Amino acid sequence: MKKHYFLAVPIEEKQRMILQNWIHNHKSSLPFKSWVHPEDYHITLAFLGDIQQHGKLIELTKRVNETLKNDLQFEISLNGIDVFGKAESPRILWASVEHSASLNHLQTLIVEACEETGFQLDRKPFRPHITLARKWNSVQPFIKFAGLDQVFNDQSSPSLVSSIHLYQTNLDQIPKYEAINIFPLKRK
Repeated sequence: MKKHYFLAVPIEEKQRMILQNWIHNHKSSLPFKSWVHPEDYHITLAFLGDIQQHGKLIELTKRVNETLKNDLQFEISLNGIDVFGKAESPRILWASVEHSASLNHLQTLIVEACEETGFQLDRKPFRPHITLARKWNSVQPFIKFAGLDQVFNDQSSPSLVSSIHLYQTNLDQIPKYEAINIFPLKRK
């Protein structure tokens, strides 16, 4: 079975709990086919796909370590809930984070490190998000309700981004993402 790899920001426990509470309160009205395990919550910085050459992974690890050696930890906050895909049958339900120049800068550095190592990445604009569920699973159309837009404004305390993880997918396990390398950011 192929394993896919990606670099991402892991989500801290307190924000996972906020998301889990929101899901608990709304899941019955949101019939998505699959829900992401809370330990799999992350913000993808670069999707690498299947890596055939182990040496390329070693080279990427060295490059990312070197790239991040002077980058500082920073905070992010949850913002709201939204969807990707058709308005009536979205393919992804996701949580957004407030705009962060530090997060955008970090993603740029990670993409550059990956490309310098020889990875060809999808160059869609970076839209930081945490996938919560996939594939609308109802004959009834999805209807965006008022609670989706600004659900976290009063309850989301900032969360520290202290590391980047290199994950591999294990499709036959739950949770399915396994951190195989952790790249710490410097304390302020």
